[in-house]
Amino acid sequence: MMEEHTGNELNLMLEAKKPLAMFYFCRAMDDKDILPIDDFAPHVENGRIMMEEFDAPVPVGSDSKYQITYVLYALAAEAWRIPAMKIALTAQNENLRKPDEGIDRIIGMLLGYPKDAIDSWIQSGVDKGAYR
Repeated sequence: MMEEHTGNELNLMLEAKKPLAMFYFCRAMDDKDILPIDDFAPHVENGRIMMEEFDAPVPVGSDSKYQITYVLYALAAEAWRIPAMKIALTAQNENLRKPDEGIDRIIGMLLGYPKDAIDSWIQSGVDKGAYR
């Protein structure tokens, strides 16, 4: 179910089937050009979609050259999801070495995934021992 969103975020947002899309890049790797920024640009310019870049806090003891920058897009009517996602990503980043099921569920809900897809994602993490 989540795979249906990957690579199809803009279309789903324009159909009002996805309230928020999230992309990220690492400045040190100079990989921002792989993001679909140009595709989203006209919709950001006309106000249908809101966009914000967000630098996640670098976890203590991590090399700051590997700073992750998130690019968040929300439908205008769902713009509240951007600050909520920033809070969730900050919490996740501060807890980087130990994934948290609750934070992962919140992120999935903010991105607009249905409960069964989130449950399946979480179960795959449980099966892999991610939440120990």
